[in-house]
Amino acid sequence: MTQADIRIRAFWEWFVDHRTEFDSLSKPEEPFWEVALEQIKKVDERFWIELSAIGDPIREFIVTAEGHVEAFPVAEALVNQAPQIEGWDCIALKPPKGFAFTTEYEGVLFDPSRMWFLPLESAAHPLDFGMRVGIEGLESMDPTAAHSAVLVILDTALGERSAALDIRHTEVFELPPEPETLGYIELPELADYLAWRKRKLGSGSD
Repeated sequence: MTQADIRIRAFWEWFVDHRTEFDSLSKPEEPFWEVALEQIKKVDERFWIELSAIGDPIREFIVTAEGHVEAFPVAEALVNQAPQIEGWDCIALKPPKGFAFTTEYEGVLFDPSRMWFLPLESAAHPLDFGMRVGIEGLESMDPTAAHSAVLVILDTALGERSAALDIRHTEVFELPPEPETLGYIELPELADYLAWRKRKLGSGSD
């Protein structure tokens, strides 16, 4: 048994012992959330947790590595070794939720349905996908904060694995008046575009 396996076993034994606290846990502001975070970080310091709402028939316990690709296998091993816990579903990495949501970041509301993306190609790295995200009103925003908001949106919409592995570069620009005429695509179509691109690269077609 590896050291990682020992830490994983210790975490799940602790989880089962504190099942009652988890059943009533709902928000990061609650003191037990910090306790749970300390325990999961004993497995890997890059881990964080997310929980679905109280009242769901089956609650989700999501282990996220916050985009740290090197920690993905450890997160998957942790979930693969999870015991059967009644009322709980343990998930490695944030699952994709689609683009039908809005998010507030540093006091600014961002709506993915109003964003567009422009695929960026690199002759030096033809397999790597990059994109420019057009945001209406960007000129009046902090561009660094807007870029961070876009990364949060992609993480949520595509899921942690796809956001980290399928997109190598992102940048944000003011959305032009007629984006489709310049090759922009509506952001909610990104998942389909990435799937199409993978098929295209796999087939070697032009």
